[in-house]
Amino acid sequence: MELELYGVDDKFYSKLDQEDALLGSYPVDDGCRIHVSQISSLATGLVSAMMSHWGKMMAGNKNSHSGVCVCVCV
Repeated sequence: MELELYGVDDKFYSKLDQEDALLGSYPVDDGCRIHVSQISSLATGLVSAMMSHWGKMMAGNKNSHSGVCVCVCV
């Protein structure tokens, strides 16, 4: 699975390829998106579970806004 970070204007910022790095160590701003590609069927289930968890977490925290969009391409 490959993760890439894009800015608001769809400009490529960086590959998210350091497995031990936190998201905050990359140049993430409001409106950025994370593009997920080359994903296996196992990873599809993991990404789906992650997005479900993230959605529940954001729904419970209505005063917060992350500004990050995750796009999954299979």
